[in-house]
Amino acid sequence: MSGIEDLMAESNDRWGKATRLAQGIADNGLGTAMKVYYLLYFPIGIVVLIPLGATAGALAFGHSWMNLQNLRFGMIIAAVGVLVVGLIYNAKKVAPAANIGSVSVLMPLESHEQKQVRRQISGKSPVEAKHLEVTHGVAVQQRKNAATQLVIISSLQLAFIAQALPESSSIWWLMAYLVFFNFVAIAVLMHEFRQPGRFLVNTADQASEQSI
Repeated sequence: MSGIEDLMAESNDRWGKATRLAQGIADNGLGTAMKVYYLLYFPIGIVVLIPLGATAGALAFGHSWMNLQNLRFGMIIAAVGVLVVGLIYNAKKVAPAANIGSVSVLMPLESHEQKQVRRQISGKSPVEAKHLEVTHGVAVQQRKNAATQLVIISSLQLAFIAQALPESSSIWWLMAYLVFFNFVAIAVLMHEFRQPGRFLVNTADQASEQSI
């Protein structure tokens, strides 16, 4: 029996450490912050910077106004501009919208325990009430990481599209593949952002009852 008791004690110790790491972690409006970025800042950046960049390209390189290279240059300028704006927005709005702590909540747990937590967040396993604080902490950290990656990867898509325009370069066809794979990556990140959000909403009542 001592062997089983030792294993249980070690397991409880790991979950206890994870619980302490999860304390104070909370989503304080990541969904709203991302909606504002994608409905306001991102489209405005594209609409404003692409024409400005295309005009600058035509004036700087002496291209005719209808030259496709102007559009390519404008999209590259827009990609750089949107990336800069995105990084600033991430630091000023996205990061403060969540308290994620300084260490991964999953760190003290063993691999099978980490997998168990992720399956609960994805809805593939029943939620364990006794470890809900840990699972909530992991969900918030996953959601915040996905949000930051989305802000960055969206700007890269503009640069890839610019390089994928016909006659933009000798490897434009390869860049076209990158555009496709980047779209897939964006779709995956959007799923990884929304899934923890749904979990947090669906288990909010349970978390409130435990905190009382």
